[in-house]
Amino acid sequence: MKIKDYLFEKLYFILLGLLTYAIIVLFLYGIGNNTQAIMVVSLLYWGMLLAILIIEYVRRASFYQRLLDTAQSLDEKYLLTEMMEEPLFLDGKILMEVLHEVDKSMADHVNLYRSAQADYKDYIEMWVHEIKTPLAAAKLVISNNPSAITDSLHEEIEKVESFVEQALFYARSTSVEKDYLIKELSLQECISKILRKHSKIFILQKISVELSNLDQIVYSDNKWLEFILEQIILNAIKYMDKEEKTLHIYAERKENTIHLHIQDNGIGICPSDISRIFERGFTGKNGRINEKATGMGLYLCKSLCDKLYLGIHAASSEGEGTTITLDFPISTLMLLK
Repeated sequence: MKIKDYLFEKLYFILLGLLTYAIIVLFLYGIGNNTQAIMVVSLLYWGMLLAILIIEYVRRASFYQRLLDTAQSLDEKYLLTEMMEEPLFLDGKILMEVLHEVDKSMADHVNLYRSAQADYKDYIEMWVHEIKTPLAAAKLVISNNPSAITDSLHEEIEKVESFVEQALFYARSTSVEKDYLIKELSLQECISKILRKHSKIFILQKISVELSNLDQIVYSDNKWLEFILEQIILNAIKYMDKEEKTLHIYAERKENTIHLHIQDNGIGICPSDISRIFERGFTGKNGRINEKATGMGLYLCKSLCDKLYLGIHAASSEGEGTTITLDFPISTLMLLK
């Protein structure tokens, strides 16, 4: 609070003080007081008036400065009222009451939103559970009736399953920190499980898979990591266009990090798009060519990696292929930093 702003606000009080002082002086002269007595009264009058203004200014200025400093230092601004002491002046008390009401209203809206989000998450989980039953039945029928047509249907059903998994993990992605367990995992086992799950696609599309140096132990959540790896692998398959399709998955250890590389020889990524591939809904040049792209797969991977404290980045040469790399801290202690 600036002094000039405060004095301007108190202008009516100062003018009233001047008027009162003039009346007092005229009255004292009128009843025959000498100049010395009037000067003593004047000093007492203006001393008390000045003291009132100074005390009021210090009280208000210190409160509003604390209010501003606290608001600027807090990441969660809604905690402002909890961090402030109750002021001693009336308009400060009114301000704090208003802020408390604002906080209460905001808390009610947040609780309403959380309740709606929880209901949506429960619905998605129930829907995914229900949709998996007919999908599993369809795959069973296909496996019992092998043909070129059913092979094609099997591939499409696996795509549907992938989108269903995306919907489920997207609904859960807002509360990953409440639903994960960090433990030792074998990269070899995680990758092998995904390759077995989608072996039919690799066979039908004649994709050659090369695995190397995957006998590494990393720390992460099994369920979330498998989803991330599955999305990256399926995304690589989606953009393979060469006659000899190759997927190379390998790991390397550098200092305190294990880097898992998933490399394909597909169409690659346009240089102008590479920095945006992890954005929500971004499909880029290749996505516009492939109209089935949603731009959600890599976005979910990045979102989950951030919550699991894993690094993820991409390197690509257009027309030659893409490499997606996951960075795993070697020690669980690094996850706690």
